[in-house]
Amino acid sequence: MSDFTTIQFHPGELIFSIGDAADYLYLIQQGTVEFVNAEQVTFAQATVGESFGEQAFLLGGIRGATARAKDEVKCLCISSSHSNSLLDGASPLLVPVFEALLLQQNMNNALKN
Repeated sequence: MSDFTTIQFHPGELIFSIGDAADYLYLIQQGTVEFVNAEQVTFAQATVGESFGEQAFLLGGIRGATARAKDEVKCLCISSSHSNSLLDGASPLLVPVFEALLLQQNMNNALKN
């Protein structure tokens, strides 16, 4: 994991917005990230040890929510190109199953919004 970028966000800082291209997967090392829908209502949070931004694994993925730092947040960031190269070496069966799970999660999140 040493080849991944670490990035800090300050309280209230925007990480990404609804509709943005999904270019990074984030692994939270410190702090809490909140997820906000189009009406600016917080509907979920993620904290240390959790990840978010899984749409970066999907070709052409876009953000389904806005993410912002609730407090001081530090994340490991994995670019979509790096994440896709990790999948290139995986079993041919794993990729479609993984993509189906991500799409199911996106639909579930859309219902919450």
